[in-house]
Amino acid sequence: MILATASPARAEPPSAGFGASLSEGGSTASTGSHAPCRGDDRGRLISFRKVASYPTSASVRAYFDEWVAFYQDFYQFPADIPVKFSYGFDSYKVTYCTVDAVLPGQAKAQPTTATGMVSVPRKKGPLPTVAYLHGTSVSFYDAVSNPSIFGGFNESGESFDGPPSNAVFAGAGFIYIAPDYLGIGDSTVPRHRYFHAATEASSAVDLLAASRRVLARKHVEQNDELFTFGFSQGGHSALALDRALQKAHVDVTGTATVGAVFDPERWLLALLGIETTDTLPLYLSYLLLAYDDVYDIYGQTSEVFREPYASTVSGLFDMRHFFDDVLAGLPSTSRDLLTPAYYADLIAGRGTPFRVRLRENAVDRRSPAAPLRVYHSPDDEEVPYEDALVSVDRMRNQGGDVEVSPLPGFDHVNSWMQAMPSAVTWFRSLD
Repeated sequence: MILATASPARAEPPSAGFGASLSEGGSTASTGSHAPCRGDDRGRLISFRKVASYPTSASVRAYFDEWVAFYQDFYQFPADIPVKFSYGFDSYKVTYCTVDAVLPGQAKAQPTTATGMVSVPRKKGPLPTVAYLHGTSVSFYDAVSNPSIFGGFNESGESFDGPPSNAVFAGAGFIYIAPDYLGIGDSTVPRHRYFHAATEASSAVDLLAASRRVLARKHVEQNDELFTFGFSQGGHSALALDRALQKAHVDVTGTATVGAVFDPERWLLALLGIETTDTLPLYLSYLLLAYDDVYDIYGQTSEVFREPYASTVSGLFDMRHFFDDVLAGLPSTSRDLLTPAYYADLIAGRGTPFRVRLRENAVDRRSPAAPLRVYHSPDDEEVPYEDALVSVDRMRNQGGDVEVSPLPGFDHVNSWMQAMPSAVTWFRSLD
């Protein structure tokens, strides 16, 4: 049910707080305008609707516990996840204008629509904001704007990142703002722009701008505190967002990441050297397809992928397959996935188009504008701990205020579950 769409004739005043420097979407920034997105419409709100409501802290706890129970057999979560819920909250799915990548043959980025989640704690007074950047998703419905914990393969199918992160941050009294990214949620982009720093950042920046109209309509006031949190791929997105906000002269109070990839090239080469990560063929395929969409890095899939995968891999990543089904459609190692010639070139060829573009999308070659806390487990099976430390050193050498918080004994997903409540405590210490 659409709870709120504004008349184009009635412009709402912007909310107070950090967002004052963000774009409000040009001449058609009126809340709820359904006109097609144009080049100057970045951050224009198209519509929003309430998709979930948890009136009390007890109902938030029940929501979080339901998610944990759903995945318990697979991830073996410990009984003492250190999370506390103090407030209920309401969640709104937001549709807004942003821009795509500059694709081959194009002179500039084309306007497009995207979706995301804005959750508002049931707490009075000016509220701090957390921009949440999610990890890898291969399915359009596995989006943070989807509050469903379980369901069939349709728009109401389960969301992995969304429920627990929403509960942790909004339940702690933070306005939660999370982009789905391009290609996920209701985006019409045919495939997600995986590890493409510019569109990770633009989708978040433009949702932050659009959310100001949502919050104004709901009479919610933001204070000047803006935090960002990124998990896995979302760590990459969080630092891309930090860079974009710095250019927009928007202050970030603090950024936290967990299990983050900061240098996609180094991450990929490290995993190729290990070949024990079950999900590596999925990540590698996803990167190759997404980077070819954006950068045209190869000719035919048969130049890169062995058969039968050359004929099937693109279809697996149509954003309409379950994560496990994508894995099942791929071999167990990257050697079996790629042609021998391409595999050898990938390992040895620093100048190959794929590696050059991966390198261009690194986010650890600068000093973060805000204090950065890097949560990472030495036992992370998805993102090597040593690679995170290399990135930390790079950022510190550029003058960054970067702290490492090790989470020994936890795998990739369990370290995320530990890091979110810890980040809440750290964010509050920066007030």
